[in-house]
Amino acid sequence: MEDLNDIYFFASVVQYGGFSAAARTIGVEKTRLSRRVAALEKRLDVRLLQRTTRALAVTEAGQRFFERCVATVEGAQAAYDSVAELRREPAGLVRLSSSVLLAQRCLAHTLPGYMKVNPKVSIFVEATDRAVNVIEERFDISIRATPVIEDVAGLVAKHLGNSQRVLVVSRAFLDRYGRPENPIDLPKFDTVASTDDIFDGGARWNLAKGEQTAHIELEPRLVSSDLRVRLQGAMDGIGIALLPEQVISAPLKGRLVERVLPEWSGARNILHLVYPTPRGMLPSVRSLIDYLLIHVPAWLREHGV
Repeated sequence: MEDLNDIYFFASVVQYGGFSAAARTIGVEKTRLSRRVAALEKRLDVRLLQRTTRALAVTEAGQRFFERCVATVEGAQAAYDSVAELRREPAGLVRLSSSVLLAQRCLAHTLPGYMKVNPKVSIFVEATDRAVNVIEERFDISIRATPVIEDVAGLVAKHLGNSQRVLVVSRAFLDRYGRPENPIDLPKFDTVASTDDIFDGGARWNLAKGEQTAHIELEPRLVSSDLRVRLQGAMDGIGIALLPEQVISAPLKGRLVERVLPEWSGARNILHLVYPTPRGMLPSVRSLIDYLLIHVPAWLREHGV
């Protein structure tokens, strides 16, 4: 493949009508231009320019080559300009992955504010509870909830806040069936579990109270992977559910559910924002990271229990 510089030099000589004029316009020494064009002709094994002491003429082969060169040079310049535009201000597409809960409850309400301020930025959000591979799947940013923040080469992790699952059910359920006094009482009650809780045909909740832990095996009455189904089950008195605090904060304030064994909760997860090392990061990605680092922790604080 030909050196694009040589193509650019040749096109400039033809466009500006000679080596001297091209040298002045593009800021390259005349001798270098002449040497590079000569080297180009040698590689192509064809005469592109007829040179005399008084004039310069383009050969038929040179004219054909020039027409293609102009398109190549303009395309290359357009490519450079497109990247330069992205470097000047937030613009272009940002790919973001997030848990389903955070996407539905937080990002759905916070991202429009960012996009109004940055009208040239488009955002692709993949709401998934699986652990995405940021590098291989070409995500710019990922928001994760894990018990610990993993140290992964090539990635930066920023702490956003904490989240835990708490036990809730409707007051009518508690008035009818009573209140468990210890985690070991839970199997005596109807429960609502997540598909992630399923273990050897039943379900298991891992609860903690300070340094104490309890591993409770259950036979849940309702099992669902959908948070809304489990929340509704708890509000309708189907059974006690172990749900993220950000999901039950509003129903709790509205007295649609009550805490059960309030000193006990599920394992605490750390919410953190993950992105590739910032060298060469575009302003669109940088600005969205800065925005999320402010607004996601604020949402977590507002919706905690």
